[in-house]
Amino acid sequence: MANLQLRSIQHGLILAQETQLLREVHCLQPVLMRVRQGQKHWWLGEHSGVASTGQLLLMPAGATLTVRNEPGPQGYRCEVITLGSQLVQLARQQHAQWLAPQATHNPRYSCPASPVIGQQWDELFAALATHEPEPLLEHRACGLLLSLLLADCGGHLLLDRSSRSDERVQQLLLLNPGHDWTVQTLARQLHVGESTLRRQLQQEGTSFRQLLDQVRLNTALGLLQTTRQPIGQIALQCGYASASRFSQRFSQRFGIGPQQLRKSIPAANH
Repeated sequence: MANLQLRSIQHGLILAQETQLLREVHCLQPVLMRVRQGQKHWWLGEHSGVASTGQLLLMPAGATLTVRNEPGPQGYRCEVITLGSQLVQLARQQHAQWLAPQATHNPRYSCPASPVIGQQWDELFAALATHEPEPLLEHRACGLLLSLLLADCGGHLLLDRSSRSDERVQQLLLLNPGHDWTVQTLARQLHVGESTLRRQLQQEGTSFRQLLDQVRLNTALGLLQTTRQPIGQIALQCGYASASRFSQRFSQRFGIGPQQLRKSIPAANH
């Protein structure tokens, strides 16, 4: 397999002209969302809320939530920034003094975009769109995270998950969701025995197959929402040789078919 590497920060834009209800959306990495038009209703375990225009929604890696995107008079528009493990580690090192008081207790999953946070967000999002060099993007992202921490938000995004086997497996799968992955291949790359890896994942309440499904389907969801790639191409890219099988699995996971989801997205989204 090619020596691939994920960008430490990625961005996208979610648009909708009709209500979108998606269940069991798994955050493969920390995700920051800023609603620009409409509302995002969300449910995460015992927590729930509504992010309206101008508010940020902050979801940590590993969160599985249900969301409902509700268009307003001008439709639904939400900017998304995803943080890779490299960036999370960097920010955790730089901002360690601000983490302890609020990182693990009563996390704030949503917060208003104050003038400072809003400016940091706008500058980072614009820099991502113009493909600034990675070191500059990381500097801007760390600035946004610091502005959130100073507002008593976002600490839960920076929790260290690197020691978990499921996190390390997921990071490998994300490099190439369409690859013909096996437990043996993953164990070899993680320098552990196959039986050891299976046992570790079982102890963490998951399995190779569950993680592979999560990565493939949630990657496909992101591509469907933020690109205009044909559905068949997305299916292949995410490891599904059969478009019908992909459609079936996608519908089972999210409660909506890929074709139906695409119809709710304005043609302008590209």
